[in-house]
Amino acid sequence: MKYSDLVKFEPIESVIQLEQADSVEAVRHLVQTFVISKRMAEQLCDLVIPNLQFETPADNKGVLIVGNYGTGKSHLLSLISGLAEHGDMAKVVKDKDVSKAAQAISGKFKVVRLEIPATKKSLRNIICGRLEDFLANEGLSFSFPADDQVDSNKDDLSSMMALFNEKYPDHGLLLVVDELLDYLRSRKQHDLILDLGFLREIGEVCKL
Repeated sequence: MKYSDLVKFEPIESVIQLEQADSVEAVRHLVQTFVISKRMAEQLCDLVIPNLQFETPADNKGVLIVGNYGTGKSHLLSLISGLAEHGDMAKVVKDKDVSKAAQAISGKFKVVRLEIPATKKSLRNIICGRLEDFLANEGLSFSFPADDQVDSNKDDLSSMMALFNEKYPDHGLLLVVDELLDYLRSRKQHDLILDLGFLREIGEVCKL
């Protein structure tokens, strides 16, 4: 008898891209294979999920995940977004406490996943372009104005959400952005101020 007959290991995928989670089978695999430590379970149950749920009134906030290369940030984002998007994913999570807590967000979101490329485009153009593509795939038509035509980003985002809510009144819209810090580090000071201002406006719209 060989050791391989007694113990079976699944090969570790060393590089995970967030947009892999757009596939149902891929996200199921990513959720099943995410190893949840006690500390991570606490963070998910006490911080991440309570801030994402929208059925119980609370002072909800966005979630920023920071870590070194190879620490599993993209895998974690895939786990969170997969739980939020698919109602049947909570039952395949390896931690029972996280599985139970995830019921608060399970299947209650449409998810827009975005991995920011190496580019000189503004953060507003990157995010708004992806939102327009997402809405088009959902059968909805919406266009954000060009940068030099913007009067109020918050009004534009609110109008987009009003259109989204007409079709999905019982769903939230979860925007998941990967490689954000690398992108922001590459920006010139003036451009960075505009990018951070747009992030602030997104956060303010989410509180409306």
